[in-house]
Amino acid sequence: MVARTLSISSDGVHLAILDQEEKLNKMYSYFEPKVFQSFVEFLSAFGNFLASNKIKSPLWGTNFNYQEGERNISYLADSSIAFEQSFSRYLKQNFKEGVDLGGPKEEANLKSKFTLQVQDLFKSTAETALAPFWIGLQQVTVLGGAPGETIERALQDGKSQLNFVNDILDHYTHDRWISSALLKKSEKGELLPKVLSEHFGTQEVERRYLYKIHGAELSQEWKSFGLVDIFEDGGASFKKTGLISFLDENFRWMYSIQKELNFTNEWIVENQHKVKFFHGANLDRTGFSQMMKLFMMGQKVVLDLTGLPPELDRRLQIFMLENSLKVQTVNFVTTINLSELGDGRFITYEGSRLQTEETTRKFWSHLFRYFNLNHVDINLGTDVFSLWRIRATSPTELNYLDVRRVNFYNPTSYKKQVTIHTKGGFAFLKMIDPSKATAKSVSHGVEVELLPHGRIALDFGHYEET
Repeated sequence: MVARTLSISSDGVHLAILDQEEKLNKMYSYFEPKVFQSFVEFLSAFGNFLASNKIKSPLWGTNFNYQEGERNISYLADSSIAFEQSFSRYLKQNFKEGVDLGGPKEEANLKSKFTLQVQDLFKSTAETALAPFWIGLQQVTVLGGAPGETIERALQDGKSQLNFVNDILDHYTHDRWISSALLKKSEKGELLPKVLSEHFGTQEVERRYLYKIHGAELSQEWKSFGLVDIFEDGGASFKKTGLISFLDENFRWMYSIQKELNFTNEWIVENQHKVKFFHGANLDRTGFSQMMKLFMMGQKVVLDLTGLPPELDRRLQIFMLENSLKVQTVNFVTTINLSELGDGRFITYEGSRLQTEETTRKFWSHLFRYFNLNHVDINLGTDVFSLWRIRATSPTELNYLDVRRVNFYNPTSYKKQVTIHTKGGFAFLKMIDPSKATAKSVSHGVEVELLPHGRIALDFGHYEET
């Protein structure tokens, strides 16, 4: 069974994907006029059904996409004959005197603009038809939904659990929401259901879809826990300057790369402890103002000045003068400027100076020692995965500030070892739900043994060092 890009102009088919029943499903082009007509008819019938049955549930629209390498591609993206014919009609209607595409780049820009207009057409049509129920639009990445994955999954060996878990943790780091609807039970194996339920389960659905607003303060419910937020679509600039490599080595899966800042009171309080990284070239006036507000609220903010627009650079200098902020300057690989305001820390540096692997590693090690992020040290191989959560203490745990749980997963066919150095500030409490795994306390912390496809969770009490 082979999936491929199809070019059947009669029905507008442009892609095929394999579902959980191992059936190859043709996906019709969004640019085929009959598809939009059917979409309108469905919305009308669905809206009437909700109204007649007095159903008041909120509705979300979903833009499904798939991951191909480092690119996140919407299923709206198309290269079928149906798209080319629709694009030709678009050019004739909007450029009646003709248009000089001027080359591949100009043509690609026009096609991108046209695609966004069609996407907005589908969205606005749904929003209008379902107005009393409509909440908004969510991006969802489909596991196993890329053309290459469809071919791989159709082969006898299929796609391994290791590769699926790798994908899931990559989506987790990039703050993408995922769907496992295409995966059959054997593909999920022993570990995927646990990973999905524990870290993409009901509570995360409620938070993501705003069905339930969770309090910013810690409670007895477990929350996902990280140490760093990076605000840049894809994180390309921070990969270039070595930050991503440093985090993968020292704080793996404890950072998040986000497209935009969710500037709400709940988010600000919930993520108070995190270090926030911004890149000058990606900031506009709104983003700059929000970044500085975080600093004034007592948060740790780091800004790469590379590409910062001159207007924002002037605003930064004025901000420093108006607030009489003292600036400490350290020359280490590049110029580091540090300002303090109450508990807030604001650091700027020139990322363009971070060029060699050796200097970038030294720079980030030096910078993170200043932050002194209080957390346990873990030695684990590249094929062992870990995710952290946090909750408030119970009445029997009042000696601690909070309780942190780490889940380890071994999706390989080999036995794996993990060593946790608890150091000062942390105490090992217990292990939870071990499956093909054991843990034992040693003088320097905890040692974990994970058999093939094994998993285990460990709880640590975090107390204030004296």
